[in-house]
Amino acid sequence: MKSLLIALGLLTGGIAVADQPHPKQIRVSLQFIEVPHSAFTEMLAGPEINGEAIHEKALALSKQDQAKIMETCMVICRSGEKATLETIREEIYPTAYEPPGLPGSFSSTPARTQLDTPMNPAFRAPTAFSTRNTGLTFEVGTLLNSSGMIELRLVPEIVTRLRLETWMEHVDQWGDGSMRMPIFEALRCNTAITVKPGKFELVSALTPKVNAPVPEVSRKILVFVRADVLPTP
Repeated sequence: MKSLLIALGLLTGGIAVADQPHPKQIRVSLQFIEVPHSAFTEMLAGPEINGEAIHEKALALSKQDQAKIMETCMVICRSGEKATLETIREEIYPTAYEPPGLPGSFSSTPARTQLDTPMNPAFRAPTAFSTRNTGLTFEVGTLLNSSGMIELRLVPEIVTRLRLETWMEHVDQWGDGSMRMPIFEALRCNTAITVKPGKFELVSALTPKVNAPVPEVSRKILVFVRADVLPTP
C-alpha cells in the first residue's frame, strides 16, 4: 500500500511539472552591413526612423554592390537566459622578452672573454605570452515581457588582426631578430534594447579602421538585430 501511494505521488508530481508552462525560445539574428558613410548619413537625415526600413535600404545597396554584408549570425536561447556564440581563432603572441646580455662573467673584477664575438641576443626568446581571440563573439540575454515585446542585452564584437608592428629592429648573422607586436582592430557595442518580434532594428553604427592608426571615414558598419519567438516544442 505504501509503495502504491509513493508511485501515485510521483505520477501526480510528474503531471504537475509537465503542465507547467515552459520558457519561450527566442531566436536572435545579428547582421553587420558595411555601407558608404554618405549613404548612412542620408538614411539618418531622412524622415524614416524605423529600423526595418533602414535595414531594407542597406540590403538594397548590397544588391547593387554599393554595400557589403560582412557577417550574419544567429543563436537561440530561452527567455530569461543568456547565450554566447563564438567563431574565433586564438592569436597567441609574445608580450615579454629576456633583456639582452653580453658574453662573459661580471664581478667586482670583471673577467670577460671573447668580447669581439657577438652572441645570439636573448630577446629572441619570449618569456611571456598572451592570447587574443580574433573573429566574432556574440553574447546576448533575452526576456519576453508581458506585453509581447522582447528585451535584449547585446554584446557583439568582431576582432581582426590588422598587422605586425615592429618595436625593435635587429639583424645579425643569425638572421632577423626584430621584436614585433600584433595590432588588433575591435568592433564592439554593448547595449540593451526592446524590440518587436520579427522586426529588424538598427542597434549601432561602427567606424572601422584601415591598416593605419586613423579611422576610416568613408565607411560605416551598421549592426542590425532581429528577435523571433519560436513555437513551443
